Amino acid sequence: MKKVARAWAPASLSNLGPGFDALGAAISGLGDTVSVERTSRLGITVDFDPLGVWMGPTDAPSNTAAVAARHVASASGFDWNTDGGLHLTIRKGLAAGTGLGSSAASAVSAAVATEALLGVQLSEKDMIAAVVAGEGATSGQGHADNVLPSLMGGFVLMRSAHPTDFLRTEGWEELSLLIALPDAEVLTREARKALPTTIPLSRAVDHAARLALMVAALEGKDVAGLGTWMMSDDIVIPARRHLWPWLDDLAGAALGAGAAGCTISGSGPAVVACCRQHDNDDPQMAIRKALEHQMERAGLKGSVSMHHIDNHGALLLDGDQAISWRTGKRLPKPNP
Repeated sequence: MKKVARAWAPASLSNLGPGFDALGAAISGLGDTVSVERTSRLGITVDFDPLGVWMGPTDAPSNTAAVAARHVASASGFDWNTDGGLHLTIRKGLAAGTGLGSSAASAVSAAVATEALLGVQLSEKDMIAAVVAGEGATSGQGHADNVLPSLMGGFVLMRSAHPTDFLRTEGWEELSLLIALPDAEVLTREARKALPTTIPLSRAVDHAARLALMVAALEGKDVAGLGTWMMSDDIVIPARRHLWPWLDDLAGAALGAGAAGCTISGSGPAVVACCRQHDNDDPQMAIRKALEHQMERAGLKGSVSMHHIDNHGALLLDGDQAISWRTGKRLPKPNP
């Protein structure tokens, strides 16, 4: 067995339009790194790298990375009474409560690093169970629309209650994403309290049709169609709109500057806009400036950044290289 292993996992978008709890996407440029090492002390301990952008709770039973690592170790046959313990060091590339899958990125990177450290190769089913359990430690509910894209990359459509039933599709180079991140926190637990408990059958049928049309746009690499359908949810977003008083103005600014679509990511506060990538960056820069101007106008502190879909997913870090968990392909090492 190795003495230490490190892995990185990307941030993710979720709840895209009518894809609530069912559709997520991994995004480039943001993610978490977790190092796992063997110790003589029994059990799991956790700390945070002070160079990260955020430091969270180190209580192992409730830490998302520790829960995922424990599930991987137990599934691999690790004997917690005789084999010593594990220590996790988490370097956060994104803060909690952003709507960009912060807890999922930690859970996935911890699971992948633990698997490598123990020299095992778990089944896809066991890895999914581990990362979903890690996500549940933070959100209070084990949903997979952030952890599956973070683990596998690309867009992932899944059954919320049965995450091993999923469909993965690649992102494409022509799709550009702009993410406005106001300096505000919206907790997933609180956002879920705003959801309706029942909806009429006619709305459920229409909602399913909208999701199917959005997935068809993804498969057809149709940026305009994706933009249209990612703004079409009339169940979840209306119920939560009071949590995001900035959404309508930011979306209006993005659309006015040429975005194909704009909506909230996860439970917010992140707002994501999409457009077609061109050889020059004029469209993307115009949308970015419009979002920045609107945030300043509204008195919102925060940032606007440009991204693409990350098709690689979780990476095992090996010296100056990285290895895709999904494909085994060697890739350049991501920035921390």
